[in-house]
Amino acid sequence: MWIKTIPFEEADEKLKKAMLHQRHLYPAEYDTPQPPILGDERITATHSLIPDALFHAFSTFGVLLSPDLPLSRRQQEMIATMVSVTNDCFYWLVSHAEFLRLITFDDDLIEKLKTDYKTAPITEAEMVMCDFVVQITKDATKITPKHHERLRAVGFDDTGILQITLIASWFNYINRVADALGVGKGDLKDEGWGMKKSFQLKIYKTLLLVKTFFASFAS
Repeated sequence: MWIKTIPFEEADEKLKKAMLHQRHLYPAEYDTPQPPILGDERITATHSLIPDALFHAFSTFGVLLSPDLPLSRRQQEMIATMVSVTNDCFYWLVSHAEFLRLITFDDDLIEKLKTDYKTAPITEAEMVMCDFVVQITKDATKITPKHHERLRAVGFDDTGILQITLIASWFNYINRVADALGVGKGDLKDEGWGMKKSFQLKIYKTLLLVKTFFASFAS
């Protein structure tokens, strides 16, 4: 990361409260270790110099993932993945594509969302949702009532449309924060980065899938 951040052990009470408050709102998958290719950097650290911003930004994120709202976990992580693919945001694409993989166990889905979501094995409702998310990300001024009509036609109510919009908007915000502050870009200048990182990510995927498999028996 390219700015100063404050680690938890050096934080004052206000910052610690901000760091801890939003964690109980997050889905269980977020307790898994992040991919080693992202290093030890945590996205919440980007806001550590302004604790109130950290508190409100990440609490909002947690609320938007509530199981009491219309979208499924699969749909939530599809939105995160599509925004990050469209923005070419490395940090968030790696992390949330892997959360989606943990939820779906579908490698084909993940790879096609990354390359061409129009060919992905998804439902009609999910395709319309992805179209909407991509348009928000590319140019939200081009959104019209027809986009909302399409969403309603495949089953999304107004709360669902709002949730899609807010999650997509939040990920656009945090994609830009990550890229502007260099999160996860510590050694991107190395030309051997691609092969090295790809290998590390494959190991990480395998370990997480094994962990999830055995956890399903334990529960």
